Amino acid sequence: MISIVTVSYKSLDYVERMLASLFRFVDRDDLEIFVVINGDGSDPNRLIATYPRVRFLVSATNLGFAGGCNLGIRQSTGEFVILLNPDAIFESDAISEIEERMRRDADVGIGGISLKNLDGSQQDCVWHFPTPVDQLLLLSKLPHVLPNLAPIRRYLMKDFDYRRTQDVDQVMGAFFCIRREVIDRIGLLDDGFFLWYEEVDFCRRTVDAGWKVRYYSDVSILHRKGGSFSRVGTWKKQGMVRRSLRRYVRKHHGFAAWLLFVVLDPIFLVLSFVASLIKPS
Repeated sequence: MISIVTVSYKSLDYVERMLASLFRFVDRDDLEIFVVINGDGSDPNRLIATYPRVRFLVSATNLGFAGGCNLGIRQSTGEFVILLNPDAIFESDAISEIEERMRRDADVGIGGISLKNLDGSQQDCVWHFPTPVDQLLLLSKLPHVLPNLAPIRRYLMKDFDYRRTQDVDQVMGAFFCIRREVIDRIGLLDDGFFLWYEEVDFCRRTVDAGWKVRYYSDVSILHRKGGSFSRVGTWKKQGMVRRSLRRYVRKHHGFAAWLLFVVLDPIFLVLSFVASLIKPS
């Protein structure tokens, strides 16, 4: 059994396109699909009638991405759980393809795939684990002025060869295949992350538990980058990023690093405000 969990916040139009593309290529009985309506008041009745195989879970409140995923994961039964963004579009049976590779590679706890832009070009979708240095540089907006800073190039893996399957630190949560044994061992996503860094934290915990995170170059889907979050303003997104980053730093880099981010947050707040004026959405 394979379980797919999609979290929707004001994005049922994306969900509809994703499901249409999924069922165009995927035809198997051992597949369960959960769509979590994450506290946005959307009415899924039309999609329920169109896709009776899909289970729609309606949350009265916005649980955040991790909380919404966990709502679906708790009800899932699959040997593999695929977290899938609503803005994904299938061009092949990527579900069966990732399953075959994960069954072959028993030491892989999380599998990611090649995400393509709508024009077919490669999308950046793997990164090193963040460190306080590279995250401080990002929050300071310095990479906008100095894009070739060494810590940023390292973190963003600018020299990564997307044509080759290989082990990485983290893969993008837009298509995030988790082995059930990993969930049984380390637990669910940390829903203390409302949005952002939850999949980074989960990859870190998975690696710390002895599993590998692997990018599979020969499996792909189209992904409308940022589509799932395009209806959240820049100002609000920046605040979520900073809160989640502080949680990640506290968990994985200790109190002193966390305190530094807390002390500097007023500066980052001002820079975020400026960014929201330049890029309002």
